[in-house]
Amino acid sequence: MKNSLVILVVTLLFACGKSNEMEEQYNLDVGLEFSVLNSQNEDILNPENPNHLDVANIKLLYVINGEKQEVYNPNLDNPRNFMIYKHENEYRIKITLNHSETSGKSITYIQWNDSDVDTIEVNINRTQNSILQDEIWLNGKQVWQRGDNTIDPYFVLRK
Repeated sequence: MKNSLVILVVTLLFACGKSNEMEEQYNLDVGLEFSVLNSQNEDILNPENPNHLDVANIKLLYVINGEKQEVYNPNLDNPRNFMIYKHENEYRIKITLNHSETSGKSITYIQWNDSDVDTIEVNINRTQNSILQDEIWLNGKQVWQRGDNTIDPYFVLRK
């Protein structure tokens, strides 16, 4: 009886291995955040600033299969894949970048209003268990690279 109990316990221990848990983990890292200042160094994401950007006008456009598509997912907490929040004494915008393209640079356009658009390009590294941004360009200028002593991509955008 003791031997049967020992065999049962050993079998149960092997059946509860961690290999399935490791296979289920997935890392999605395709976001960036920045503050937006005007030429007078005023925070134009701050809703108390009389010259602030109107959040209702801000849109993200992803280039998918060569075509621009406005981002709107009504089932998400942030249906337009961005959010503006207060960080210490400034406001920031956090954006989820386009990661739908499987090769080359993925492109995200930030349309601030009818006449002001910025372009963000990102190189993505894909594995079976992850989608990670490796390099980010803003309006053609590289602004971030994985491993350059920064943890999360953050920068200041001047308008």
